[in-house]
Amino acid sequence: MRRRMVRAGAILAGVTAAVHILVGTYDTLLPLLDTPGLTPAVRGTLHACWHFLGFVLAFSAWRFWRGGPDAPGLAAVWIGGALCFALVGLWQAGLAGLVVLPQWVFLSLAGGLVMAGMRRA
Repeated sequence: MRRRMVRAGAILAGVTAAVHILVGTYDTLLPLLDTPGLTPAVRGTLHACWHFLGFVLAFSAWRFWRGGPDAPGLAAVWIGGALCFALVGLWQAGLAGLVVLPQWVFLSLAGGLVMAGMRRA
C-alpha cells in the first residue's frame, strides 16, 4: 500500500510537470511574456523562473518515483506550493479563486500521497 501511494503521487507529479511544461508554457507563460512594458530584467526573470519551476516539478516527480530520502522534503515543497496557490486564489477571488487557480489540487494530492506513503514506512 505504501509503495502504491508513493508511485501514485509520482505519476501525478509527472503529469503535473508535463502539463506545466507542455500546456502552461503556451497558455500562461507566452501571454505573460507578451505583456507590454515589461523590462528585459522582468521578462527574463519570469521566463527563467517558469523553466526553473518546470525543472523542479520534473525532478521531484523522478525523485518521488525513486522514493529516496529526499522525497518527503520535496513533497513538503509541493504541499507548500499548493498552499500558496490556494491562498492567492482565495485572496484574489474568494472561493472562485480556487477554481481559477486549480494548481493547488494537483500539488497537494501529489505531495500528500508521497508524504503519506513515506510516513508509513
